[in-house]
Amino acid sequence: MEMFTAQFTRNSPIFLNHIFIKPMKNFPNNVYLFIFSSLIYFSGCSNNSDSEPNLKKAVLPNNFIVRKDIGASMGVNGAKDTNNTDKILVVEGFIGGMKNPFTANRAVFVLGDDSLETCDEIPGDNCPTPWDACCEDRRKIVNSTMSVQVIDHNGTIIDGTLEGVGGIEAGKRVKVKGRVSNKSTAQAFILNAEQIQLLN
Repeated sequence: MEMFTAQFTRNSPIFLNHIFIKPMKNFPNNVYLFIFSSLIYFSGCSNNSDSEPNLKKAVLPNNFIVRKDIGASMGVNGAKDTNNTDKILVVEGFIGGMKNPFTANRAVFVLGDDSLETCDEIPGDNCPTPWDACCEDRRKIVNSTMSVQVIDHNGTIIDGTLEGVGGIEAGKRVKVKGRVSNKSTAQAFILNAEQIQLLN
């Protein structure tokens, strides 16, 4: 079991890539939820962050990442309760909830709700990925995280990782303005970002 968990954790960006990056048009939403839940369940603290500094970076439109306020926001859990694909939402949270919240080849990251206790909030915890919530119940992590993705005018997710782009990094607090994807469900929640505000 430990061997499987380690292998799954190392390959988590690949699994996330297949969940959100290459969806078939009629792929059932409950399959998305099952795989995403499994990804969260088997991810956790590790002795290294598996960072890959030489990955291709996503190229975003001008003024996509800003410091100015983009409007009143709600938390991740509140947004997931809404799940309205016809409405623009502004969602606030932190990039994290798992060891590696970014995908390697596409512009996607995981946004966590503030109700999650991260490793840096636990006295004496020396987890090398302090934005992780590996001590939380896995079901709570699934219920309190969402996927943020950046798509082009054709609805295709932009190539390249968002990690390190314009100040975006694990642990950052952000507001994300965007529209709920039509592939989204109440739990496997996906927001198509239109603008990102850095909060710290």
